[in-house]
Amino acid sequence: MLCLPALLIGALLRIWFLAAIPEAYYGSDSPSYFEATAKLWTRNHGRTLFTEKRRWLYPMLLMPLPVLPISPARTIPILQSLLGLGTVFGIGWIAGNLTRLRAVWVPAVTILAAISPKILWYEHEVVAESVFLAMFVLAVALAMPPGSLLDRKRLFWFLLAAAGVAALKPHGRGIWLGCALYAVLVTGNPFAWGRRCWGAIVAALVIMLTSGERQQASWLLLDSTLPLVNLDGVKWREYRQALRPLVLQARQELDQYAWAQQKYKKQLGDGNPATVDPVWASLTNREEEYSEVCSGLGKEAVLAHPLTFARLAITKIGISFASPGHYLERMNPADFWRSQQKQNADRWQGVRRQLHWFYGMDRPEYEEKVKERATRQNATLPFLSAVSDSMVWMRDNTDAAGKHWLSPCWPLVLAVLGFLVCLTPSRFVAMSVLWLPTILCLVSVHAIGDYNSQYVQPVEWVGLVLIAIGLDAFVQAGCSLAARLLPKRTPAPTL
Repeated sequence: MLCLPALLIGALLRIWFLAAIPEAYYGSDSPSYFEATAKLWTRNHGRTLFTEKRRWLYPMLLMPLPVLPISPARTIPILQSLLGLGTVFGIGWIAGNLTRLRAVWVPAVTILAAISPKILWYEHEVVAESVFLAMFVLAVALAMPPGSLLDRKRLFWFLLAAAGVAALKPHGRGIWLGCALYAVLVTGNPFAWGRRCWGAIVAALVIMLTSGERQQASWLLLDSTLPLVNLDGVKWREYRQALRPLVLQARQELDQYAWAQQKYKKQLGDGNPATVDPVWASLTNREEEYSEVCSGLGKEAVLAHPLTFARLAITKIGISFASPGHYLERMNPADFWRSQQKQNADRWQGVRRQLHWFYGMDRPEYEEKVKERATRQNATLPFLSAVSDSMVWMRDNTDAAGKHWLSPCWPLVLAVLGFLVCLTPSRFVAMSVLWLPTILCLVSVHAIGDYNSQYVQPVEWVGLVLIAIGLDAFVQAGCSLAARLLPKRTPAPTL
């Protein structure tokens, strides 16, 4: 019942949004997620359904959608919005179990989660983020109330949900590891968990070993460590010399490299000799060797400069929380369809059958539909804009010379207060189910990749719960102090 206001407000926002834009956004990552569905419904032509980069769970969830009476383009945002409301309830359950004044904090936390524009947007895009968020919330909710994992059945479902997180995206590995460590902290001896629990562990390991693209991970690691690369090493000397101009350029902006990293990424992976060097361009066409060189140079740089590498990773985490992203402007139907038309311009030729199965129509009918949809208005935009301006964790500042620096905003300060409360001895184990998976997820993702607001969407809700925990502890401490300082009333004598 304490979640009811948030569920009503969240449902109203989602209904208005769906009325303005009924179709899901088919973004840059969407084709790789929907590819398995298109291959299945075009009889697969003897090809594998799942690419190495996009396994397992989210593409599997999309596969049955073409059999439904409405197109996947319309089904996906409806289903993900319903899942989002269920996620809000899960967040309320977690907040209620970790605070004492639950009548105050459960409605507050759940309403903020329900009206979050970022959460709302990713329920509308064909990417795994909304399901990823829901699965993470489910895993933490299964550990509530604290101590529940001492029950072996609950522990099994908790580990299975954590494996589900790892099955959605490669950077779910950090969350899985954090959940597994939390289970060890609660139960003590993992060897006494039993076969079913260890089966969930093995399933997670199999999923993690068979998903994710090794070449991409190595390429991104090199991009993250580019200014730290040793140019004088003996091994791969010709490749070090080929990268010399890029490395020297990156070193000149080392203090700003966290912001500049994205512009080097395409150059490092481009096979065009004019972009970097003919030697490096040739290497990019030999996948195994390219992956080995990128990984080797990156790991060497990390070991040589661990503190600088850590600072860059932490800065990228801050930028991701500060980055406004493009989600708010795309909630405007005219901007949504303008961006969607730009994304789909070449797709009708290259992946025509994929778009046919996604929209349930061919291009002429699609073009007519776009003209009508682009004239609609989203009545929630002014409200969501105000919420977006208020729910800011970090501020990305720029001076006249174009240099960036980060400054914390009040939600982050309150979340840090809550995190410090979680570190107290009486709360450390119980609260580690929140902060341990979150930290491991953020660090593992940003140590390899660049900054992106999409990376922090599945864990931002933890910040809201931490705020509630911190304020709840502060209020409880104030009440305890007042009870000690105020004189006790002596009851009047009875006659």
